Order: sequence, then C-alpha cells, then structure tokens
Amino acid sequence: MEEKKPVDCLQMEATLAQQIQALYFKQLGHLPGKVVCNLSNQSLTVVVEHPTTPPERLLIESQKNDLAREFGRNLYKAIEPQLKNLIEEVLKVPVVDLLGSSNIDSDRTSIIIVLADKPV
Repeated sequence: MEEKKPVDCLQMEATLAQQIQALYFKQLGHLPGKVVCNLSNQSLTVVVEHPTTPPERLLIESQKNDLAREFGRNLYKAIEPQLKNLIEEVLKVPVVDLLGSSNIDSDRTSIIIVLADKPV
C-alpha cells in the first residue's frame, strides 16, 4: 500500500515548483512547461520540463547541439546559487549538494538536491 505524503510536504513541493518556474522566467526569460518536485527524507528531486531557452533552441535547430549543451550548462550554473537559496528558504534546511543534468533530446533538466536534514 502506498504511503500518503503529509499535506505540508505536498504544499512545500507545490511552492518549490512554482518558485523554480518563476526563477527560470525571471532569470532566463523563459517559462518552462512544467516543474515537478518530489521531497523524500533528506533529498529533493526536481524535473524541469521544456527548460530550453530560445537561444538554445536556435542552436539545436542549427545543428549545433554541442554548443547548445554547453550554453545550457552555463545557464544552469549561473542560476544554481539562486536555486540553492530558494530551496533553503522554502524548506528551511541547508542544501548539502545540488546535482543537475539536462537532456536536449527529451527537453528536460533533472536536479537532485541533498539536504542537511529532513525538512518535514
């Protein structure tokens, strides 16, 4: 039988998803299609669907996939400190590690966040 998440955990996931989507829009000028957050003990997983910005898309359409990947990595690295602060602010727990990876073929970014303690 599947264990149900507490309401406050679901609220934190929803708040994080909305604020991460807003961060992408504010910093990159691009609104991702969807952000899904999953909080479990001392970890948080985030999947950002359709995070590819118009300049990245142009590079992909011009068959410059390596350049698009590098550009995307640099964009992610640029917003990573703000993403870390946002997560710590919402969860009220320090972030120990943040690991992000993007796939231009599936147009998704996956982020695994290791937390210092369980937020709930």
